[in-house]
Amino acid sequence: MTRWSLRGAVLGPWLDLVAMRGPDPALSGRTFSPLRWRALRWLSDCGMPVSDRVRDRLRAHLFALVPMWLVGVTNAVLVNLIGAIRHPDALHVGFFLADLILSLCRFTLLVICYRRSTRNLPTPTDLFLLGDHLSLWFVGCAALIALRTDDPALQILTVASTIAISGGLVVRSYVAPRGVVLQLTGCILPIALGALLSGQTILLVFCLQIPIYLFVVGNAAFRINRTLVAAMVAEEESLGRSLRDSLTGLANRPAFASALDAVCTDPAGTDFAVLFVDLDGFKAVNDTHGHGVGDAVLIAVAERLREATRASDLVARLGGDEFVILARGLDGADALRLARRLVRDLARDMRVGDVPRIRIGGSVGIACAGPGRRDATELLRQADSALYRAKTLGKGCCVRHGEADAGIERSSAA
Repeated sequence: MTRWSLRGAVLGPWLDLVAMRGPDPALSGRTFSPLRWRALRWLSDCGMPVSDRVRDRLRAHLFALVPMWLVGVTNAVLVNLIGAIRHPDALHVGFFLADLILSLCRFTLLVICYRRSTRNLPTPTDLFLLGDHLSLWFVGCAALIALRTDDPALQILTVASTIAISGGLVVRSYVAPRGVVLQLTGCILPIALGALLSGQTILLVFCLQIPIYLFVVGNAAFRINRTLVAAMVAEEESLGRSLRDSLTGLANRPAFASALDAVCTDPAGTDFAVLFVDLDGFKAVNDTHGHGVGDAVLIAVAERLREATRASDLVARLGGDEFVILARGLDGADALRLARRLVRDLARDMRVGDVPRIRIGGSVGIACAGPGRRDATELLRQADSALYRAKTLGKGCCVRHGEADAGIERSSAA
């Protein structure tokens, strides 16, 4: 192994941890695999009907707040180490070693999940979450073991540490309130059991406090969950509205611009086409029948464009009677065939409200991009130029901007 590869093998996990301290993983393009085990799916469910996108973000939040996670793991290991040093018997030493092994496994799983999530590879989400639940029961059992000793200092240290960790659960795992309640139970219930077995009457107060603590903190977890998940849903709905045309439901200009930029910068470099569509005769419809009928015509046109294109194509309304289609995987000939179909479909008569027959048409300008042509501004200019040419040729036709010689090719709708 070379010096550089050895350095990467040793420092790789730590460099990943530095990356984990950055932005929230739900917002940094990371993808964590859905949970497969039914029990863990139920425990991790937010308890509210949400979209798949919000569910993905909530799952990513289970891996967030890594500094808090590291502090909790380190604290638990150190407390158990102190217990093993003060009481070097088989129980304390064995429990410390078991907790250390579990913590190392959890750390390894966390690093694996972060590394694979950036590459869109399957992540061991179930194992990571299972380790989280087991670790919290380990924390509670550490308090139980300490309460069985005659060491007041260790008892105070362990119980205080356990309660502090349990409080942090509400902040770190708010996206899964059912799981929080189970983890809280794993932390706190052993304290009650230890108090009962200690023989010290004063510690029985714990038995009265713990149900109240579980109820209050568990209720807080559900309240925080509902508030923050509702905010996520509202944010998603607002984003959806900002990227949709309010009249037709198609993508709007900003959404199309973002999609075009993404395609132009895609390293895969697949062929795609941009088709500008402008309605012919739409102004006369507005002038004759009013804007209400005009809006209905635009809605009908949007539906025809959806029907004529594939599910993978992006259909957008730029404004007024101007539409645009972004079609991936189409070469020049395929794009021309699609444009001909659009012209034919738009030329069909339509019935809108009380108006029995409305006839409009459409002109289409096409610009195609191969692997070597990725300039969004230039593509839009070419498509617009082709559309202008189609209009000057008498409308109701489609024109493709030539790729080799920048010439113009005209295709009749007939």
